[in-house]
Amino acid sequence: MVVTATVLLVDVLRARVYTEGLEGLALRLYLLFGGTLAGILIAAGAAWRLLGPIESTYRRGGLAMVSGFSTVLIMLICIPINELLGRAGLIILLALSGIAAILLGRRARRLGANP
Repeated sequence: MVVTATVLLVDVLRARVYTEGLEGLALRLYLLFGGTLAGILIAAGAAWRLLGPIESTYRRGGLAMVSGFSTVLIMLICIPINELLGRAGLIILLALSGIAAILLGRRARRLGANP
């Protein structure tokens, strides 16, 4: 969700007239980098927490890193969706990501409660 929201916000800022110039470009660049990093860290942190039963820090960390960097795939999916469907497509992807996160979070809680 964070990565899709970042791409959507960068697209909105790109369309604004007042953000043209070097300041607008720098703002969009920092937002894109910051949002991507935040998405990676949130995904890795969530995976680390969910993989708590794994005792090996090496395995747990490796799987958390894979989960974090898999957010780059979502960002790559955002590019064609934005080109084909525009902001509406990004909003739909954001909503679908939110629904998936809620459903998977509930399932993780349920599975964590029943070891």
